[in-house]
Amino acid sequence: MDAKTYLSQVMGKVLEMKGLDLFLKVGSVPRTRVGGVVAVMPFPVVKEEDTEQIVKTLLNPHQTVLLEKNRSVDFAFALFGSTQRFRANIFFQQGTYSLVIRTLWKTIPSFEELNIPPVLKKIALERSGIILVAGTVASGKTTTISAMIDMMNQTVERHIITIEDPVEYLHEDKKCLINQREIGIDANDFNSALKYVVRESPDVVVIGEMRDAETFNFALASAEVGRLVIATVHAQSVIQIFDRVLGFFPPAERDQILNYLSFNLTCFTTQKLLVGKDGKTLIPAFEIMVGNYTTRQLVREKKFDRMSQALRNGAQEGMQTFDDAIFKLWKDEKISTDEALKSSTRPQELENMMKGIQMDGRSGKILGA
Repeated sequence: MDAKTYLSQVMGKVLEMKGLDLFLKVGSVPRTRVGGVVAVMPFPVVKEEDTEQIVKTLLNPHQTVLLEKNRSVDFAFALFGSTQRFRANIFFQQGTYSLVIRTLWKTIPSFEELNIPPVLKKIALERSGIILVAGTVASGKTTTISAMIDMMNQTVERHIITIEDPVEYLHEDKKCLINQREIGIDANDFNSALKYVVRESPDVVVIGEMRDAETFNFALASAEVGRLVIATVHAQSVIQIFDRVLGFFPPAERDQILNYLSFNLTCFTTQKLLVGKDGKTLIPAFEIMVGNYTTRQLVREKKFDRMSQALRNGAQEGMQTFDDAIFKLWKDEKISTDEALKSSTRPQELENMMKGIQMDGRSGKILGA
């Protein structure tokens, strides 16, 4: 069986099983991640020649060079004869190729399909500022941003430039003109791509990952001249986003960075994927901070310990903590009690909320205290 036929059959089974990832390792049968379990698939043991043929079929010459040089490579591809796209990583394991292939949505999903809070629709239509979408690896950050881009594409007339590694979702021009640049193919690296983007007249710049001081300084400078910058960052809470960003800079510069950021902060949101009641469906929970007078003042004054209270108090503006989001998912019977408590940052407080016990301090004064 040739590599194209083999991949089409295996990936077809992954989609049928509602799997998230496909794992191919020489000497083991293929497996797929379904919900929180890595399940065995009904296929023969993967042979060395199988992975070698897949690598030759999927990689272009540039990616092949990167694989040999770095012993690992990220890329995205479409299933043969289909618009279904996947993101993949090939790496060496005991001298042989191993692959992890992530399933992506066949079409760009809507806010409703992804269970994204409506406030992020409004946020995506802001003219300028910084939007950071955070989470761990494989928490759905890129998919959320793709839904935001697609919503803009259907609603407003803008020029959007994305800088991605790799490009996962392909956008057709509708109301927006969208240029998608892939690192390694259209640009050597993020910094060189950002260097020239100001001359490309974008209204919106989407950065695949906020990874260093140079990238963040670009975001600040772009926001200050009226552009909207959207990027991902690795963090597990809104407060941790600030820790992550400040870690890019030496201590002497951090107060100034926070001051600049406070004026350009549009929205920080963090997401995590929870397993639905069926044990297969993954449902995102969002912690959301919107830039308003209170949150910006807390950032300037470095009072991050009061941010959670500010999120609770800002519920009418669409703000929420993770536990608020998890409680709603549980109340709507989308997740089990065990999954809710396991995913909570404050399980005891969440359990009390489930029992109808209102905790003191769920709302109150933030500034001037």
